[in-house]
Amino acid sequence: MKKRQFIASLCLVSAGWAIELSPIVTKAESRIVAQQPASLAAEPDRRSTHPKIELLNPGAEPRQQLRLEPAINVKQARVITLKIERGTSVNAQSSPALKLPGAVMTFETKVTKIDANGDIHYEFFFANADIAGDTANFPATAIDALRSQLKKMVGVKGSFIMDNRSFDKGGKFIYPEGVDSQLKQQFQQISKEQLSLPLPAEAVGKGAKWRVFSASNFNGINVNNIVTYELTGLQDGVVTLNSSIEQQANPQNLTRPQLPAGATLTLKSFVGQGGGEFIIRLDQLQPVRFIMSFNSHTEIVLKNPGNPEELTFKTQMSMEMTLDSK
Repeated sequence: MKKRQFIASLCLVSAGWAIELSPIVTKAESRIVAQQPASLAAEPDRRSTHPKIELLNPGAEPRQQLRLEPAINVKQARVITLKIERGTSVNAQSSPALKLPGAVMTFETKVTKIDANGDIHYEFFFANADIAGDTANFPATAIDALRSQLKKMVGVKGSFIMDNRSFDKGGKFIYPEGVDSQLKQQFQQISKEQLSLPLPAEAVGKGAKWRVFSASNFNGINVNNIVTYELTGLQDGVVTLNSSIEQQANPQNLTRPQLPAGATLTLKSFVGQGGGEFIIRLDQLQPVRFIMSFNSHTEIVLKNPGNPEELTFKTQMSMEMTLDSK
């Protein structure tokens, strides 16, 4: 896992999950959405930049440096619940907003080693993944397909290294026998994301604010991320943070192997905003709880050779995500 902030990573990964899975449902629900280019789920260009952290306000006294100090063999089990609603239009012809069935994913971590410099070695394991919530409005075949996609994650594990400011320093995933290449691509993308929350170098106190800047690439789209954190609580090693995120992508050409010869796919705009609350314990690797929401708007234009008409796909997505200790 590379060095990028927790919220931006989750928004990108979750948006990719929505793009990947929602056509399965929309083909059964709407011919309009089914027309959108399948290439949106293509192999991503996995480039990212290290984040830059800017301390805006150190907060009130007393202040302290926020550093992770878990004990060896400490285990954590976390449950992520993801809900996504998505609306799409093609050349101004809209389809009804689609609420995807909720996804519930359980993952476990275990600290295996602590280096003298504070680096933390840990193991990661996907224990379970399934559909949750009301599925009455979806065809059984679509639900089965969604569940099948999620179940492929079960059994994926890995080993990683994180420093005591929560910056990832590398690692790898290990896949169960028979895992398909598409799932490996998805986890290779995740392996380039930081699923932890970067802490400032300086000592901080209640009311402190810091901003994290980064650039990332997901599904072939170069995205600029700005996440602002505010320290609202700090007591007995328990840290409470409010956060806000802004994501933006400039117009750019997209490369997809599935496109017909001579066709072009162009991102006209991408804008995302959201935020939430985090509770972390400095003696554990991952947040013990968070709740966040995120909204995005995307416009993509497809030009086919020999056809003067452009296809303009506009997508609005809203997402709610929670993480809880199990």
